[in-house]
Amino acid sequence: MRDDNASGELSGRRRLPHLAWPAAAVESIISHRTPLDSLALGRMEGELAQVVQAVQSLYSPSTPPSVQTALQQQLQHVQAAPAAWTIVGPLLSHPDASVRFFAASTLEHKLSRHWDSLPGLDAALAQDGLAGDLLGLKDSLLQWLAHSAAAAYPAPRAAARAPPVQGERPVVRKLAAAATALSLRVEARWPDWLLEVVMRVAAAGAGREASLEVLATAIEQVARAELVGSKRMSYMSSLSSTIPHLVSTLSSSLTSSSASEVNSALACFVSYLNAGQLSHTELTTLYPLLLPPLSNPSTVIAACSAVEELVERSAGLSQNISGSSSATRFVNRLRTTELITSWATGPYVSSVLTAAVSDARDGSEPDDETLAVFKLATTLADHFISTFLFDPPPASSSSSSSAATDPSSLLTLRHPAVHALFSLLLELSGFPGHSAESYAVNELPQGAWLNLQELGADEGFVAGSGDGREGRAGKEDEWNVYRGVWEALAGKVRERATRPPDEEVRGWPKDVRDAFRVYRSTTLSDSAQYAFFVLRESMIGSLVQLAAEQIAQPPHAGSDSHEDLEATLFVLYSLGEVVPLSPSLAELDPAAPPTPLSTYLSTLFGPSILGRLPSAPGSFPSLRSTALRLVGAYAPWFSAHADACLQAVSFVVAGLQEPELVPGAARALRGLCDANRKVLVPHVASFVQVLGGLEGTIDDSELVKVLESVASVVQALPENEVVEPLLVLANPTIAKLASSVQGLSQSPDEARDLALQQLSYLTALSRGLSDPEDDLVDLDASVDDSQLVRDSATRILSDPRVGDMRARLAAAVESAARSWAADMEVVGALSEYIRASTSDAVPSPLALDSLALLGLASSALQIAPNSVWLGIEGQLLGRLARSRSDAEIREDELVEVGRPVEVALNVVLSTHSDLSAMSENPDVVAAFLGLCCQIVRLYPRIFSALPPHYLDAVLAFAERGLAMQEQFSLKLTMELLLLSVQQTRMASSSASFFSTTLAPRVPTLVRAVLLAIAGGAPRSHLVQLSELLHACLLRLSDGARPAVKELLAQPGWPNERASDEVKGKFGRAVLSARTGKQVRQAVQDFALVCRGLDGSAYGAATTAL
Repeated sequence: MRDDNASGELSGRRRLPHLAWPAAAVESIISHRTPLDSLALGRMEGELAQVVQAVQSLYSPSTPPSVQTALQQQLQHVQAAPAAWTIVGPLLSHPDASVRFFAASTLEHKLSRHWDSLPGLDAALAQDGLAGDLLGLKDSLLQWLAHSAAAAYPAPRAAARAPPVQGERPVVRKLAAAATALSLRVEARWPDWLLEVVMRVAAAGAGREASLEVLATAIEQVARAELVGSKRMSYMSSLSSTIPHLVSTLSSSLTSSSASEVNSALACFVSYLNAGQLSHTELTTLYPLLLPPLSNPSTVIAACSAVEELVERSAGLSQNISGSSSATRFVNRLRTTELITSWATGPYVSSVLTAAVSDARDGSEPDDETLAVFKLATTLADHFISTFLFDPPPASSSSSSSAATDPSSLLTLRHPAVHALFSLLLELSGFPGHSAESYAVNELPQGAWLNLQELGADEGFVAGSGDGREGRAGKEDEWNVYRGVWEALAGKVRERATRPPDEEVRGWPKDVRDAFRVYRSTTLSDSAQYAFFVLRESMIGSLVQLAAEQIAQPPHAGSDSHEDLEATLFVLYSLGEVVPLSPSLAELDPAAPPTPLSTYLSTLFGPSILGRLPSAPGSFPSLRSTALRLVGAYAPWFSAHADACLQAVSFVVAGLQEPELVPGAARALRGLCDANRKVLVPHVASFVQVLGGLEGTIDDSELVKVLESVASVVQALPENEVVEPLLVLANPTIAKLASSVQGLSQSPDEARDLALQQLSYLTALSRGLSDPEDDLVDLDASVDDSQLVRDSATRILSDPRVGDMRARLAAAVESAARSWAADMEVVGALSEYIRASTSDAVPSPLALDSLALLGLASSALQIAPNSVWLGIEGQLLGRLARSRSDAEIREDELVEVGRPVEVALNVVLSTHSDLSAMSENPDVVAAFLGLCCQIVRLYPRIFSALPPHYLDAVLAFAERGLAMQEQFSLKLTMELLLLSVQQTRMASSSASFFSTTLAPRVPTLVRAVLLAIAGGAPRSHLVQLSELLHACLLRLSDGARPAVKELLAQPGWPNERASDEVKGKFGRAVLSARTGKQVRQAVQDFALVCRGLDGSAYGAATTAL
């Protein structure tokens, strides 16, 4: 290897491909289409000049983006060319830093990605240690790195004579990465490589920052390297010789007067901490040196990051690259106490907080230094609360530290430092401002609050009567402190929920509005809920009392004021999902006195608060919108409070009259109707009347919610009262759906929109009429009760008026299906209606006959084959199976079901049977496979009733599907094949038919499965493939076992990576496996080898059994 001036060429130099880039017009590069490696060779000097010109143009701000893209692609070709090894030395001696960076990047790229193309590599590896071209490469690399480091980070005395070279630091990092890549390639041939690198850098006259940069870059590169298991452990242990030098360098740099050097040392410390290379011994030496930079504005960001990482590793929240934490429990009680008393609650953090709050009130955002301080303070508080606050040391602790056992220094809930820490957390939760950074500050203490609440509950720190609550004996003082903290947080949360005045909010851009909305619904709501878990009903009482006081006060000027009241109601709304709203057994007793919670909510939803909210059209929309959300959140509570329920409904209905409030009102009405059907049944006529005045005045998306709500009340009516309101709701919709088809010829677009609208209304009505408890298993319900419900539904269906309605509905749906059979939006709306109307176990008045719908879907499928119609057929088969199983259905009924199924099979198998058509239409393939799964799962006898070739064609289709890459289709393919194989041993008359049909296909099926395992299918499907293989070996063993042996015996199959030894091991494992887990393990191992991932970090990290 020659030095820089000798071009750094390796023996056996290869020429660089001629680039042909005219010097006068770099833009012409984008029109250069000749492959780089096929061009004629020119002189080396000319080629280097072209590379330099291209690099300089790439990094020039005046170069157009399109030209930069072309240049980048051309330079990547240069880096990939074998001759790229020869240009590194000359380019590293160029005066332009961007050219030197490209050269260093090229060297690192070649060492990492194209190691085998290094000239003279085989001869060098044939010798012991580093010899030949490898030795020359190492020497040149160290020379380049030392020279670059001295230029970028000159020692203090040298810096006085020559300042650092601008742009050289990235070059140093790339060369350090290249040295690391070389060490990873040669491994034991270069012992103590990192120590040698650092010594060469120091000897070249570089300052300590250069050594820190090299050390940090090296360990970060190692962390990303493809090293696993013992290989990683061996390599990491080879770095141990560097640790004493590292600790010495860090110790010197952390006490330096240069803030830049201190920051470099802190970054290097974090890199080695993340790599798990610092034991408790090294940490004990370095830890005291980390504390002074925490209070220096020039170093606080890096210092906070370092200490934060150390704290998280001490708590086990973070791991190093080997999967463990070398710093576990390092930040112990004593060090945590020191950080809290001396720093977190000290004057520096206090001054940072005071300044940040003041700036935030003036409209400024917290800077990076402030955010770093806040983040470390909250991490430290979280660590202290979760580890030490509720776990005092034993009285007989043998610790040698008096501070650890001195009661006056022990941080408990009574300690002033803990009070100060909580005050800090409270200030952060209430940090002012409405920017993303301010909300990020509000979010920082969330982990600490969560741990404080959960661990405090274990200590009995929960409000209310009962043994062990409100602090156990001897902890009354601590309970008072604890409760005071949560009361203060509840107050901060309510204040933070307050919107600014309307004139300010109107000036907010959309992103600020969205950020405020997201903050209130996430961070703020979580904080309020944590406080409720401690304060319980007393928090509700305080908020209700505050709301009563606020509503009695006149609002500020403006049409959307009442900001304080709106904030109070919002906090109450945010508690809706955690407040126990269903009445207890004691509350169901009419003679029992009301509970405090019930009293508070009665006040909230009574005339004194809800009844006094403004109702004038257009007034206070934010307040009324929040009140509507509040009503919806507490809907279950109204089931035991009929008067309050009716007042809430009146309030909600008023909101339906104003467009701005309609979305919230519709959701609230739905919640009230779902939770209070029996309470609202006497008023169903009023609901239907209100509904009649809404169509055309509110959006369809909101009207469907109201329709569903009203229908849910109709569903709860007695049998003899349900028909009339049902017809009032359904008849107009059916008529308009029929008219949409009739108007198709005159106004196609309007007719289509009308059909979509009415289908959405039918879907909403079907959902509302479904039994809300249909999905629940009532263990106390008798068979007689269930039969009574079915008998009642049957009597309703037999009503002549209902029969006439269903006949008109069937005609309208069939006409719409045939008219818009190829319109995916209309077909999708039909699918939603069918799903909603057939999902209930009890027949719905709006549900059509499943067999008739099945025939309709097959007819439409012939007109326009698509995935939605296939999905509809699958749904309908599921509905049929709920009433008649495969074993129960008669032969003549099976034939009736089989006719539309045969049509669907014919359509898809005749149009999508080859792999290209399957790949082009993955949605149709997935839906068809899903339908076939439904047939095999629910009605396998259908295949026995159909001509024999259908099952064979479906199995062949599924085998081809194993070669598809679309995830959902592939998953369904394997599910279908597995179901079919399992059918061969089922207690069914179709078992022998499946067994006979599958037997000839077993060799091809096994071949397709093994090819998928070997790389034909994504690794995420290996578990399913192993299950399918195991099923074949168990249930089709006569054909599957010989097929496995024969296939694995073929040379070079399934690919060249699978050696005879690997295939033999795999074959023995799967053929002798007794459990599915053993087959899965064998399949995983074989797949890794076939895909070239065995022994790689990626393969190990992404393997999941």
